[in-house]
Amino acid sequence: MDDIYRRQIQIFIFVLSITFLCLSYDLFAQTLTPTRLVDAPTAGSIPGKSLLMETCLFDGGGVVQTIGIGVTELLGVGVSYGGAGIVGAGKVTWQPHVAFQVRVRIIEETERNPALAIGFDSQGFGPFARGSNLNRFRTKSRGAYLVLSRNYKLFGDLGFHGGVNFSLETDDGDEDPSFWAGIDKNIGSNFDICAEYDFATNDNEDETITADRGYLNGAVKWHIGTAFMLELDVKNILRNTKKDIAGFIDERPEPSRELRFTYRRSF
Repeated sequence: MDDIYRRQIQIFIFVLSITFLCLSYDLFAQTLTPTRLVDAPTAGSIPGKSLLMETCLFDGGGVVQTIGIGVTELLGVGVSYGGAGIVGAGKVTWQPHVAFQVRVRIIEETERNPALAIGFDSQGFGPFARGSNLNRFRTKSRGAYLVLSRNYKLFGDLGFHGGVNFSLETDDGDEDPSFWAGIDKNIGSNFDICAEYDFATNDNEDETITADRGYLNGAVKWHIGTAFMLELDVKNILRNTKKDIAGFIDERPEPSRELRFTYRRSF
């Protein structure tokens, strides 16, 4: 396990090194950084005096509703709640608590420096699993995190992102930090594609839910006018072993497909 952990740290450092080597080139772009890739946050924030409403539909009939507010250009807050089995005829399993989000961009992006933000997010992904060594979302919530983002002009907008987080969901005994890196690229004025890799180093012990491959996720986002966005996510592309909410092992499951609907307006 230690060798796997060290290998993932080395990959993470390599990815970030390649990303920020680009800082010396004249590719800097003053663009509106997205607030997240697929699940991973970026250093972007909701514009000041703006409202964001997002509905996520995940496998098993699950729904999560999020409401976010851009308090200022640098500070955003939000709340979310949901559960599994809401859509369909089965039993509904609600998550046990309302989740909260806060993000503060403490360093603005310049021609030489990436943007830096710190934040907290207690909303995980997938159904909530209960048990003596569980009490967690299928994919752990981010918890406290720090993230760097850098944007460039390259046939449109191109962004690189990386971060570290400490989840509070540690009943499984895995209290390690985790790391992620990702990229976003626009295609024309209406579409974005995003990819992220979460090393899941806080979820790779023998008794936890995932295997040792981390999470590779991708998304295609369609901007409909200035207020609406429709998004298709494909998660767990590497087919990590996972448990369902009853604790049963699903060896190398198929990647899950999820939909998100986002509405944003100023006030």
